[in-house]
This record gives sequence, structure tokens and C-alpha cells, in this order.
Amino acid sequence: MEYNAFVLVNCSLGYETKVMQDIKDLSYVEKVYRVYGVYDLVVKVAANDKEDLQRKILLLRRLDEIKSTLTLLELNK
Repeated sequence: MEYNAFVLVNCSLGYETKVMQDIKDLSYVEKVYRVYGVYDLVVKVAANDKEDLQRKILLLRRLDEIKSTLTLLELNK
């Protein structure tokens, strides 16, 4: 079963483009959207199981200039 999550990302001011490119370079990221509002980016992450998803999200959160994240799990396809 495939697991999907949408990670809402807050970046340091002025680093949105750099963080977006860094995230695009991650092989497990399916899509990145730059948005306006409370969050700067929306990232779609896919994984094979829950543990894999957790590992990938933790790696994403460690990128420089990411201030905070909020993860939304997809329920049913």
C-alpha cells in the first residue's frame, strides 16, 4: 500500500526559492507548490509504508532554512 502526505512548509524569509529547489532535488518528493498565505510551500511525499513516510518527512524537515512544517496524511484513495 502506498502512503501519501502533504507537508506544509514555512521557510525563512527570502529563502522560499532556494528551499523549493532543495526539496525538488529529493527523489521521493512527487510535487512542490509555492503558495501564498500562512505557509510558503506544499510538498507531496509518497512512501511504501508508514515508517518510510516518517523517515522521509524527517529528512525533509532537516533542510536548511525550513522554520516549521505541518504534515497532512492522505486517508483513502
